[in-house]
Amino acid sequence: MLRYRLRSALIIGCAALGVAGAITVVNYASGGRAEILNKIKKLGSNIIVVSAKQSRAVADRARTGAVVTTLVAADYRAIRESILGPVPASATASAPLRLKAGFLSTVAPVIGVEPPYFEMKAWELEQGRWFGPDDQRRSARVALLGSKTARELYADGDPLGQRLFINRVPFEVIGVLGERGPGLDASDEDAQVYVPLTAAMRRLLNVEHYTSILFAVQDVGQIGQVETAITQLMQKRHRSSAARPDDFQVQSQRELITTQIAAADRLQFLVSWIGFSAIVVSGLGILAIAWISVRDRTREIGTRRAVGATSNDVFFQFAFEACVLAIVGIGVGVAVGWFASRFIASRAELAFMFDTRNALIALVVAFVLNLLFAGWPAMRAAQLDPIEALRHE
Repeated sequence: MLRYRLRSALIIGCAALGVAGAITVVNYASGGRAEILNKIKKLGSNIIVVSAKQSRAVADRARTGAVVTTLVAADYRAIRESILGPVPASATASAPLRLKAGFLSTVAPVIGVEPPYFEMKAWELEQGRWFGPDDQRRSARVALLGSKTARELYADGDPLGQRLFINRVPFEVIGVLGERGPGLDASDEDAQVYVPLTAAMRRLLNVEHYTSILFAVQDVGQIGQVETAITQLMQKRHRSSAARPDDFQVQSQRELITTQIAAADRLQFLVSWIGFSAIVVSGLGILAIAWISVRDRTREIGTRRAVGATSNDVFFQFAFEACVLAIVGIGVGVAVGWFASRFIASRAELAFMFDTRNALIALVVAFVLNLLFAGWPAMRAAQLDPIEALRHE
């Protein structure tokens, strides 16, 4: 192994590249899958949304222009009392409004929500405090800013305690929400402002209807049944018919989540096969190098046989050399795979994931395949006729 340094280095390199490639692509897929699952968690996998929907309803439905105003507190109470019970829930009222902080002004969505909303969405607070039931009851003029809105309005300054005018109504900034990035529904929640629901309805929008109502279902497996029950209840309350289409819609993220997870699983499956293929290709490289090694060392093999070495001795010599070099290469491959996974994750802005289970599988598969590929040339070396080997030039 030391005498033929270049050949040994090539075998180590083949083994290292195969293992590093397998580990890197699997970790990349795992990071992508983790990102999807994180977005699903933020979006709320167990949330059902009842929202107002524009329809061709008859003129006696309460409307203001094109805005549907039929989703009201009575619907909220009926759904909780008849179907869901005391589960976490939040109504919302929203509209794009003018924001002004100091000399800066912009238009952004302002969302009125109830305190459980942030827990349902698994949202974290970057700084400040949440608004609570007391703020909701008093219609307190307090606001939570999305991270993007906070940067646009206050740059590098501290927004906590600052005055923010929303449609010329002064609000106090009490917190900045953690950054979430774009969700599966493509909405940029970081560019929004959140205020207590009652403050939004009474002080900003002057409305008595909701934009939507969110409910957290305890058993995710029952989401379909709950959707059906809510739809039937709302159709009865709103007297829906063929001539009076629904002016609401009941949605969950079930189909979207199922599609995203299925796509992530397919990606994981495909890259696993790519990683396995990389190990096979590296094993074929080791086979070629070992085969050439046997040809170049034919006279050495004949000399060993002439001084008393058996065919088993020759076989185990070549097999041992291949095993040692493969183990060294596999170790190098793990290290290279770790650094490559971290580098790619940082460039792709994904969470760094090192899938230990798949790494161990890659190690075992690589070792077995390398042993098999190296064993074939070793068998050939053991079967050489010593007289013919000594005559080889």
